[in-house]
Amino acid sequence: MKREKIDFLKKMYNVNPETGNYIIELNLDSYLEVFNEWDHSSYKRRDMAPELASFLEECSEDISLKYDIDIFMYLPKELQEPEKEKIISNGIHSYYNFYAVTEKKSLKKQNKEMINFIVIAFILIFLNIIISSHIHSIIARGLTQGLVVGAWVFLWEPITFFTFERREISDIVRTYERLANANIYFKYLK
Repeated sequence: MKREKIDFLKKMYNVNPETGNYIIELNLDSYLEVFNEWDHSSYKRRDMAPELASFLEECSEDISLKYDIDIFMYLPKELQEPEKEKIISNGIHSYYNFYAVTEKKSLKKQNKEMINFIVIAFILIFLNIIISSHIHSIIARGLTQGLVVGAWVFLWEPITFFTFERREISDIVRTYERLANANIYFKYLK
């Protein structure tokens, strides 16, 4: 299976002989295609085109996170402007750095919430133990069963988060970081 995945990658993506990184190639007619067409602020402040961002993220998901990537942008020769190349490279790096930081903050916040849920669950379990060991009435039994159910309810969210969701968010952060650190090359065609 691993060999098939590597063969697929090599068929879909070239490898940069200089860096050994997989290459995501973009054929553009203009520098403007990198930017959101509805954003008319200066080049330095423009948001990235959503279609381009989506394309880069999907390509990045094809390639295992253990590999680095390079982005090659092919443009017509007559458009060559080194200053715009710098602006675009910085814009792409800033765009993905921003989203990586945002996702990290979200992950940190969710981790804190899950810890709070775990603490509440253990408090409920502790109350259950105290009540069930000191009071033996029917009302106390109902209360202790309610505390156990409440503890499981508060534990369920952290269990699913730490088992499934956290990994997905961590992979998204790693994808954004990889795109933020990608080498960007501009190639000009005649």
